[in-house]
Amino acid sequence: MTPLRALSIAQPATAKLSPAQKKFNSLVKRIATQRELLAQWERAVPLYRERREREFAPLLNDYRLLSVEMVRALHRASSRKGLNQTERATIDALTADLAGPLAESAPDEALRAEMKQRYNDHAGSDFDDDGAEGEATACDLARELFGIDIPEDVDLRSPEELMRHLEEQMQADAQAPPERPARKPGKREQQAAEQAQQAGQSLREVYRKLASALHPDREADPAERARKTALMQRVNEAYANNRLLDLLHLQLEVEQIDPAQLASLGTERLKHYNHVLAEQLDELQHEVAATEGAFVLEFGLHPLQRLQPARLLDTLRHQVAQLTLDTHQLRQQLTLLDDLPTLKRWLKMQRQALRVQQDDDLLSLFGR
Repeated sequence: MTPLRALSIAQPATAKLSPAQKKFNSLVKRIATQRELLAQWERAVPLYRERREREFAPLLNDYRLLSVEMVRALHRASSRKGLNQTERATIDALTADLAGPLAESAPDEALRAEMKQRYNDHAGSDFDDDGAEGEATACDLARELFGIDIPEDVDLRSPEELMRHLEEQMQADAQAPPERPARKPGKREQQAAEQAQQAGQSLREVYRKLASALHPDREADPAERARKTALMQRVNEAYANNRLLDLLHLQLEVEQIDPAQLASLGTERLKHYNHVLAEQLDELQHEVAATEGAFVLEFGLHPLQRLQPARLLDTLRHQVAQLTLDTHQLRQQLTLLDDLPTLKRWLKMQRQALRVQQDDDLLSLFGR
C-alpha cells in the first residue's frame, strides 16, 4: 500500500509551492504522524496491561495488605498515652492517606469496609462524600486535559466501561451534525459555512469518481468483482468518516490520479481539500488524547505525567522498582510503631515529609 506521505505535492523544478500546496503537504504529514501515534498507543496499551497484571499486580496486592496492617497499627497507636496533639494529628493524616485508597482497592469487601471506617475515624469527614467529590474532580481533569466528557453514571474504576463510553463518544462526535448558531450568522460565519459546504462538495466529487470506477455490480469477472467490492468498502468507510486523505490515497492506489495531478490542482480546490484535512487532523488529535486519557484513568496515573506509548514498558519497569522499594520501606516502618520514643521520632520525620509534599503540591499548582 502506498504510504500517506506519497500524497505530498512535490516542489516543481521551476517554481515554489504555493501556500495552499505547502499547507496540504503539512496536513498530510501531521495526519500521518497522528495516525502512527494512535497506532503506537493501540499496540502498547494491551502489552502494558498484560505485563502489569503479571509483574506489578502481585506486588501491589502485597503492598496493599501491608498498608492495611499499617492502618491498623496507626489506629492503635493513635490512642496511646504520651502523644501530644500534633503527633495525633500526624497519625490522623497518615491513616487517612493510607485508608482512603484502600477503601476502594483492598482485596476483599470486609477489608474495604474496615478501611472506610478507619478513614472516617481519622479524616474528619465521610469517605463516601469525599469519594463523590474526588470522582467529580477526576471527570473535570479528564475533560480539561484530554477532552473527554465522562457522565456521572460511568464507573471510572471499570476500564471496560470507560473504554466503551469513550468509543461511543468518539463515534457520536464524528457523526454529529455541526451546531447551528442561535443568532443570525455574521459575514465571517457565512464564509466559514460556505467553505465547509464547498469542502463537502469536493469530498463528494472524489467519492463519486471512485464509486463510478469501482462499482462491483458492473464487473462480470468474479475475481475483479471481489477486488472492487473490498475497495468500495474502504471507499464507503472513508467517505462516511470524512477521511479525504484516505479517498485520495485510494485514487492513487487505483491509478485514478497521480502525484502530477495533485500538483496541478487549483488553489480553490486545494483550499477545500485543506479544510477537510484540517478537520480530519483535529479528529485524530482528539482520538489520540482520548486514548491517552483513558490509559491514565484506567491505571490511576498522574494526569500531568508525560507519557510516550513506545516507552510504556519502561514506565512499568520504573513502577515495579518503585513499588518494590515502597513495600520494603513499609515493612520496615511497621516495626517502628511499638516503641513510644521511636514512634515519636518517626512521626516527626513523617510530619516533615508531609510539609515537603504540601510545598511541592503548591509549586506544582502555580507551575513553578
